[in-house]
Amino acid sequence: MSDNTCPTCRHYAALREQAKQAGDYSKATDYEVLRRRHPAHTVRIPRQSKGRAT
Repeated sequence: MSDNTCPTCRHYAALREQAKQAGDYSKATDYEVLRRRHPAHTVRIPRQSKGRAT
């Protein structure tokens, strides 16, 4: 299932972006975790690397 077709993924992604723009990176991370773990996904969605060191 792609993020483009899943309304829950789209919702969490939009909330994540709002949190990022507000400077709340902790909340943005929480929304990303929720997006990747919600029950509609039966396969693991790989983390998207932006070139940041962890």
